[in-house]
Amino acid sequence: MELTEIGALQIAKRVDAILHIPGNYRGGNLEMTIVIDNSLLLEDFQDAVAAVVKALKRGNELFRNVRLNLVFWGQEMKSEVTPMAMLMTGGAFQEYRACPQKKNYEELFAYLKKFHARSKVVLVFADEKNEVSDAQAAKEALTPFLKNKILLISDRVVSGTALFRENI
Repeated sequence: MELTEIGALQIAKRVDAILHIPGNYRGGNLEMTIVIDNSLLLEDFQDAVAAVVKALKRGNELFRNVRLNLVFWGQEMKSEVTPMAMLMTGGAFQEYRACPQKKNYEELFAYLKKFHARSKVVLVFADEKNEVSDAQAAKEALTPFLKNKILLISDRVVSGTALFRENI
């Protein structure tokens, strides 16, 4: 996944737009989630994640104090709280192991709705081969609020609302 500096800045602008959706972020400490698809090789996403985090921190004071949940999306979901600086240096990925397989987004959406509903922004770095196989389950997981908070980043950047409209 190649992500230029301009691409990272565009994602940062989209994150800023997500935060300004009425009723989403009202001030205080920000909580956000970054999801890494275990199908990706480390070299495929590490620089992209670092570029996005750097663009977020540089573009907005709000990202200086963030509770960041890092979710590894594989056969099992593994979640941990991680400082943003560790994403920029790569320290958060020292024990990362790639496990390529095709996954369904509705499983991820259901997990995020259940365990990361407090996050105001969710960035998903995923393999482009993943898909929605059960549109009804995806719709239920994305509503009422998750579709407004999520950005899927693979070969292209897709908002949760756009994915919702495409598949439902």
